[in-house]
Amino acid sequence: MRKRELGRYQMLWDCPFCGAEKLLGIDHRHCPGCGAPQDPERRYFPPEGEEIAVEDHPFHGADKLCPACSSPNAAIAGFCVNCGSPLGEAATAKKVDEAPPPLPTDDAPDKKRKRGCALPLVLLVFVGAFIACVGIFLWKKEAPATVTGHTWERTIEVERYTTVEDSAWRDEVPTGARIQECHKEQRGTERVQDGETCRTVKKDNGDGTFTKVEECEPKYVDKPVQDDRCTYELDQWVTDRTERATGNSVADTPHWPEVTLSPKEREGQRTERYVVTFDVEGDDASCSTSQERWQSLAVGSRWTAKVGVITDTIDCDHLEMR
Repeated sequence: MRKRELGRYQMLWDCPFCGAEKLLGIDHRHCPGCGAPQDPERRYFPPEGEEIAVEDHPFHGADKLCPACSSPNAAIAGFCVNCGSPLGEAATAKKVDEAPPPLPTDDAPDKKRKRGCALPLVLLVFVGAFIACVGIFLWKKEAPATVTGHTWERTIEVERYTTVEDSAWRDEVPTGARIQECHKEQRGTERVQDGETCRTVKKDNGDGTFTKVEECEPKYVDKPVQDDRCTYELDQWVTDRTERATGNSVADTPHWPEVTLSPKEREGQRTERYVVTFDVEGDDASCSTSQERWQSLAVGSRWTAKVGVITDTIDCDHLEMR
């Protein structure tokens, strides 16, 4: 935040005894109408346009209040100018507070307040609902389970070396790619300063004067960032097809599918999956496990299993024989 002093001006005060108004904080230490001493707690800021500038008045700090007669005295005074009492134990005059005007925003205060209150509540409801959903999804029950069957599947991806077309930002084009053409496109935004938002605040100096200060904060806008978006060609290995071998029992010995490769083809990733099916209180449930565990669970064997209430899945690694 940038701050700039705009000047120093006299506070005003009203005499509580004779009713004189708008007396000056520096020039009128006593009421010119009745002689009553100035009360620092009655000082106030003048309306805009009615400020009286302070000329050549040194600032030493907030006034001291005489412990005998309550008259305000300059901070450097040793004795009261009204009654002559020593000011060694004098209290400091209280300052007038002025709430600074809010910086302009896009939202009205009431809307911002409502949004601030609503957001934590919405977030709390969302988090609670998410936790509840996860809990229900993971909820398991113990139930008797009987093995009813087995299935297996093994796959081999076949990759082909070919030319692919794609697009990327110029600095992200893969090494070895052949750029075809480029054009300008918005890649994102950047925040740039666009002037300032300023407000004027008044600060009581505590000695019958106040200082006007301009406080400014930078404003920002989102500016589009353009960059080169390029289409390119690249020779690379891509998955062309997947060969599969499947079986429906442990008697069907798992094996890899036969793969016939043509020129510019090669074998890629291999995967295997072994599934055991169960009868759980008249409903079907299943689990995926290792080949060794899969073969050890004989059809007709009876177990106590933890079954997902929603997913109908079983943890094959935590079965208890019945």
